[in-house]
Parts: sequence; C-alpha cells; structure tokens
Amino acid sequence: MTSRIGGMMLLLLGVIAAPAHAQQAAGTAKPGAAPDSEVMTPAIIDQGRKLFHGRGTCFACHGDKLQGGPIAPSLQGPTWRHIDGTFESIVHRIDEGYPGTAMVGHPGNITEAQVLMAAVYIYAVSHGVAKP
Repeated sequence: MTSRIGGMMLLLLGVIAAPAHAQQAAGTAKPGAAPDSEVMTPAIIDQGRKLFHGRGTCFACHGDKLQGGPIAPSLQGPTWRHIDGTFESIVHRIDEGYPGTAMVGHPGNITEAQVLMAAVYIYAVSHGVAKP
C-alpha cells in the first residue's frame, strides 16, 4: 500500500505544482505517519477543508468540526476508532471506505488527488496543525 500512497502523493504534487496540460510531480513522496511537508501546506489544507465540507460530503457524518456523531466517529485528536490516525491510514480509509458502514470509498466521487487533499486536511486538524 505504501507505494500506492506514494504514487497518489506524486499525483497530488503534479496537480498542484504543474499546469493542467503538464501535470508532473515536483518531488518524492514519503508516506506514513505524516504527509510530506510539500503537501502539508495552507493551500492544500484549505482545499481539503472545502472538499470535506463540500463535494466529499464528509461533514454530513463526521460533523462540521470533525467531532463525529451518531453515524460516524470523531476525526479529532490522537485516538481513532478504526484506524491508527497516520496519514497513510486516513488516505486508505477515504480511498477504500469501511465495509458495512456509510463510509464509502471516494465519497462524493472525489478524485485520487482530492482523496489526498481531504486526508491532509483531516490529518492537519486531528494533529492540531489546522482548525476545522
């Protein structure tokens, strides 16, 4: 899975770093506990915030401040219900969903690059780097 996340990071870097006609990555990915500093930027966090509260429809179940609710768990703080809270696990959950629940992969039909943006936002909020 790590190489898949790395490939997705490169895709995201390409989306944000290059013109639309030449979307090539500008760096290398190091997936795992935290996203690369190249993608943990205020601009990407803001794009992820917009996806979380918009097209991705994440807020409908996880709450407008990621506080959770009757349908889905909180996405704040270091303790997680079904994953370990690493960037890689957040990406995997958004990418694959969670069988038997309302959590579907690519909620709102978001793209691979948008999965990463949403994951950066969720990671940033849950680790105190950004506000919901």
